[in-house]
Amino acid sequence: MPKAGPHRGPAFGLNTPPEFRSMPIRCFATGRLSTGCLVAGLLAPAVLATAQAQQPLDPIEVTSPRIDLPWSQTPAAIGAVSASDLRGDPQLALDEALVRVPGVYAQNRYNLNQGLRLSIRGFGSRASFGVRGIRVLLDDVPLTMPDGQTDLDALDLALLDRVEVLRGPTSALYGNGAGGVVGLRTRSAPERRYGRVDLVVGELGERRWRAEAGGVGENISGLASIARRELDGHRDNMAADSTLASGRLSAAVGGGVLDLSLNTLEIDALDPGALTRAEADAESSAANPAALRFAVGERIEQQRVAANWSRALDGATELRVRGWLGERDFANRLPFAGGGQTVFDRRFGGVGAQLDRRFATVGLAHTLSFGGDFESQRDARERFDNAEGGVRGEQTLDQVEKARGVGVFVVDQVALGEAWFAALGLRYDEIRLDVDDAFVGDGDDSGRRRFEETSFNLGLGYRLAADTLLYARYGSGFETPTNNELANPGGGGFNPDLEAAQSRNLEAGIKLERASLRAELAVYRVRNDDELVRFELDDQPGRSFYRNAGATERDGVELSVAWQALPSLTVSGAYSVNDYRYDAYRLGDSDFGGNDLPGIPRQQLFVEAAWTPHPGWLARVQAVALDRVYAEDANDERVPGYVVANARLSWEGRAGELTLRPWLALNNVFDIDYTDNLRVNAFGGRYYEPAAGRVVIGGLGVLF
Repeated sequence: MPKAGPHRGPAFGLNTPPEFRSMPIRCFATGRLSTGCLVAGLLAPAVLATAQAQQPLDPIEVTSPRIDLPWSQTPAAIGAVSASDLRGDPQLALDEALVRVPGVYAQNRYNLNQGLRLSIRGFGSRASFGVRGIRVLLDDVPLTMPDGQTDLDALDLALLDRVEVLRGPTSALYGNGAGGVVGLRTRSAPERRYGRVDLVVGELGERRWRAEAGGVGENISGLASIARRELDGHRDNMAADSTLASGRLSAAVGGGVLDLSLNTLEIDALDPGALTRAEADAESSAANPAALRFAVGERIEQQRVAANWSRALDGATELRVRGWLGERDFANRLPFAGGGQTVFDRRFGGVGAQLDRRFATVGLAHTLSFGGDFESQRDARERFDNAEGGVRGEQTLDQVEKARGVGVFVVDQVALGEAWFAALGLRYDEIRLDVDDAFVGDGDDSGRRRFEETSFNLGLGYRLAADTLLYARYGSGFETPTNNELANPGGGGFNPDLEAAQSRNLEAGIKLERASLRAELAVYRVRNDDELVRFELDDQPGRSFYRNAGATERDGVELSVAWQALPSLTVSGAYSVNDYRYDAYRLGDSDFGGNDLPGIPRQQLFVEAAWTPHPGWLARVQAVALDRVYAEDANDERVPGYVVANARLSWEGRAGELTLRPWLALNNVFDIDYTDNLRVNAFGGRYYEPAAGRVVIGGLGVLF
């Protein structure tokens, strides 16, 4: 069993002096490692030696800001990762792509029960599982539910074509989710003629197979796939298995293009739970004793169908219409007795439309988009006592939770001359959350919450040169508590004291895009009022409840670079440094004002070198470094940082009519112990989910 633990191995060691806390651009010297200097050293030779490169980088066109524009002409912080950047990755989780985008922090790669946890500029860090405070789109259709929660467990990573991450004020154009937008694009046709088969084996009991088949006609293309995964895990009570099936069809219909997709999921996953520091130090592969006692785990079944139709009405106007619906059946067992089992049956769906128009008036060129969305969700939720061994006991809750959201928006980008342009956006949302209590033995806990929010963003861009853009943006955003987060610590129904969080975002940045060099620098400040903060109760450890903090301040700097140094060598990196702190937060007799927000590293660095020594071969080495992080609001529990190295080797070649893609991946090359998932403000100091040690995974893809 590979070793793991919360803090053995070389720490990142970035203990920022207090006088530097409000100065995020700095060369943080630490003796052996200076991250700021490392990033500067990464960028400087790229600028000086651009002329040496001979192989151009592919230009990027982004779609996530509602208006389709080249990356270099979009006045917003956007990261884009293509499938070619991920060649040879083991496809364990979406964080393999997101780690390349500054400002994005991902946890929980191996625990399929909890799912991947994401945060963008600190938004989403409150989540105990899944994604909160961030909007996620799959082929332009929301994965995020109307109440703001997102699960990424039904995503077949082998189908991904591109990932876009929109950070900052512009994300408010998507409504409930102030932190950012993750846009996922998948393939609608096979990479070769007919399809592909993949086999994967590795340590930790990793066993996978998948198959896909499809074709391309004159006016139609289609693809269907099925993927099966089994994982034993690096800790006790961590085994999981999942089956994913996906289908996509694109066809010319009604003078436009109709895109249909279907996704299904079945997953069974145990949860080892979190450990105290002492437990993790003693035996990092162990499970929380209560997780074994109560057989903690979950089972999920989900089906989702979506349709997206777009048509050019004339040379300057395009219409896009989308709709989706689905169901999700969920059952879990938590590590306590009273109400420790939850079951819900979810039905969800929505429709949306957007009209894009390019025109000129008063000598100004406009790119205008306006549209709206309607979304609905219904959860029939029940809770039961959980006896030892996971045996279901007496019912303790029976209620129906509903969420409905309506939003309208308008976006306009205006060319003010040869070099200047403005970007304007406005959105109105109404979100209603209802609970109907059917468990009347303890009184009627039915309730209703209604949120009305208007979000805006204003941007100004200036083209310093043909390949350089300077921009600034200011805007607002909001995030409501999800149905699950509105759980009342005092019993059934909704928590009457929990409010939506409100944010104000200021951002400035510069972009550079040349044939062999792409770089982006963004500086931002965010004030978030009524920050949503997670906590646990002593009689329900593992169940999350939420309260509002007064306000938080967030300052940060983000840098990304991709440099084609030689025809056979590409160097890329992403660096972020931040100062996230409570501005006003009192809890009883405790004053947390001035404390760092828990669960977010002060600095994060990704560096990779990709080398093609011979046609068909690709070798990549990468390092991921994270600064220290706090586990709770009081900042008494500090988790050291770490550096992890990974390596990939892949080859692509022909064998008759077949294309072969063998690959080998090595994660955590130096077997460093660190924390893969931190459960913030957990009761009893059970914050730590240790990461896996050194892991070797290999696979073979056969395209036919």
